[in-house]
Amino acid sequence: MRKFLFLFLTFSCLLTGCSTSQTKEQSTDDTENLDAYFEEEPADNEVGSAEFGFQDAMDAVYEYQGEPLEIPFSITGASAGMTTEIGVLLFVDGVAQPYSAVYEDGTVLEENYMQVFNLDYEQQENFDMVFQPVTGAVGESVPIMAVTILKPSFVAEGTDNPRYGFYHQESATTSRYISFETDPPKQTLKVADTNYSVTDVPQDVLDTLKAWNAIDTLDTTATLSLGVEDDNYIQTDGKTATVKVQLYGGPEADFNITLFVNHHPVELDGTDYLSVRTVKNEMVEATFQIDTSELGKLNTIYAIAVTPENIEINNPIKTQSVLLVNEEAE
Repeated sequence: MRKFLFLFLTFSCLLTGCSTSQTKEQSTDDTENLDAYFEEEPADNEVGSAEFGFQDAMDAVYEYQGEPLEIPFSITGASAGMTTEIGVLLFVDGVAQPYSAVYEDGTVLEENYMQVFNLDYEQQENFDMVFQPVTGAVGESVPIMAVTILKPSFVAEGTDNPRYGFYHQESATTSRYISFETDPPKQTLKVADTNYSVTDVPQDVLDTLKAWNAIDTLDTTATLSLGVEDDNYIQTDGKTATVKVQLYGGPEADFNITLFVNHHPVELDGTDYLSVRTVKNEMVEATFQIDTSELGKLNTIYAIAVTPENIEINNPIKTQSVLLVNEEAE
């Protein structure tokens, strides 16, 4: 199990975007010191923390033989004196996977893309992730990864203050693998694999990296964005929104990019996700129109890119969460 700690600055700092966070995998030797830390009263600047992970060994391979997969998972609150809200997403071969959470006592959380847990300190939830894979074919071995989102219920308060700070920060498990002994039920996913362009990395990005003597990070670290400045938001006409997805950096790799609105995948011009191949020292970019006619006024939008390749790169990659204002601009 990996331990992921989300420690944040004051709320005022969060709302002005000057926060920092820590995500750390703890070894067994670190556990005693970690527990001692969390036995103290929570600081005013702490939003929450949790321990989570698949319960099988790191080298576990799940065989799919036609029946729904049942994968043991556990999540535990790790902040003393407070309740931590964590949303858990699941990705199979880099594609968002709906699942239900089934407990030993028969309790079932109905199928959804995100299951949300409110965890007191040391409150542990053990359950099976149960699902029919939405992707995969006989003979394939594909990765499976769980991704957590901190405080998913948070929505920025409006156009005067659209920032999310470090709310909705993500962390992820190490991948396990599914071996397909048979084909899953007929797949209906539609993928856009040609509807993107390759352009130069924006000069302002290069200038910033050079100023921080960090230009070498382009070789190792990928960045995903919605092309929205930190103090801005996406405005709709109440019916549709134009969304731009940009991905650059790291070694060349295949990525599947899913766009989420209110933590649920949305169609991208009639497709379920965007499949791209990154190009070294270049940026891939795609622009989509999404339907917002059924949304309320204030919404959260973000994208997550996952590579199924076993390479040295940050994986998954999430954009900052962005406020989507669903009404015609005045």
